[in-house]
Amino acid sequence: MDIIEIMKYRIFAFSLVITALPAFAAEGVRTLPDTADAMAVYGGQLTIVDSPSVTRSNPASLTKIQETEVQMTYQVYHQKTDFTNTLGVSDSSLMPNKNLGSAYIAVPVNDTMTAGLGISAPFGISMNFPREGAFRYTGAYDATLQTFAINPALGLKLNDKLSIGFGLDIFHSKLRLEQRYPWGPLLGASIPDGDAVFDGNGWGLGAYMGINYDFGERHHLALTGRLPVSVDYEGDFDISNIPAPGLALPKTPFESEVKHPGSISIGYGYDVSESLRIGTDFNWIQNSTHDDVPLMIGANQPLLGGANAIPLDWDDSISVGIGAEYDLTESLVLRAGYQYADSPMNSRTFNPSVPADDRHTVSVGFGYEWGPNSIDFAYSKLIMADTDIRGNVQPAYNGLYKHDWDILTLSFTRRF
Repeated sequence: MDIIEIMKYRIFAFSLVITALPAFAAEGVRTLPDTADAMAVYGGQLTIVDSPSVTRSNPASLTKIQETEVQMTYQVYHQKTDFTNTLGVSDSSLMPNKNLGSAYIAVPVNDTMTAGLGISAPFGISMNFPREGAFRYTGAYDATLQTFAINPALGLKLNDKLSIGFGLDIFHSKLRLEQRYPWGPLLGASIPDGDAVFDGNGWGLGAYMGINYDFGERHHLALTGRLPVSVDYEGDFDISNIPAPGLALPKTPFESEVKHPGSISIGYGYDVSESLRIGTDFNWIQNSTHDDVPLMIGANQPLLGGANAIPLDWDDSISVGIGAEYDLTESLVLRAGYQYADSPMNSRTFNPSVPADDRHTVSVGFGYEWGPNSIDFAYSKLIMADTDIRGNVQPAYNGLYKHDWDILTLSFTRRF
């Protein structure tokens, strides 16, 4: 290829990589509460929820559990995005239904100590667009980040008012990006497109803690903190339909790193009566840790046009909300919650792989208990204004995004 073709090749390659990455900001890929009782009071869960799921969210609350409990959850996300670019070309995301689940067990060791263990998916994203759609050549038609957490935790009751808890975040994460590669336009010939696939996985380790303090008979305070968790990804980079020897290798090693953000949360709860409890939570998430994401693909590194890391430039984010539950009968409890969360992303680095904006989450649900069993259900609606993107580093991403997100959560708990 001559120098002009080489420059075209590198420009397209850099566009491929900078727009293929999903956003790793917490409010972009951090999943919402993973049990129905917590989801239904989302916005005020820290002082209200006392099920085994506190193993991950607030281990200090493990001391509220007086007998061995096992909790299992199935959760369905319906997330659809419609896009219209500045030229009026429209596209819509595919496969809107995403399935998640979690499992927790809490075991009292003695009168002052309770152990917990959880398996969940606290971070993740899965966004699919048509392979030949509006983002052809400029973004990942399939972007998947899956992070599974194993959380051993311990809650300690220091006295009648004060409890503390500690836990470990043991992460296993998988990152996979699939992108069309425009060999024909790059070389000015009728050549079939290729597929470029980044596929890696890795482990990470972190820690977290919680503190609960009851002041007065009706007032409750909760404080939790979580350290960042870095995951180093190793795997393969594959590219297909290479039109001539020497342009690229079909497979090279792929390496990257993602630092899942740390966070600090504080919750206040008030028992209005024996039947009615209200809580409010404030969360701060350290998304500024995402300054860039390295991309190393070995001998194929020239395909990235000299870009060895992708700048993200996101901000720290906050969320605030309120939740309540009311004991309608001895067996039936009603719940509701609301939370506002601001987006850490901006128009310049917005990515359709995480098509989200500042959001309002409204939840309702109930819990029903019979004997040693209980079942909990929650419905949640995520309300986001239409997102009008201008001045993006990838001009193809400029346009109007409309979001439609709903979540159904069902949990079953058994006490022994």
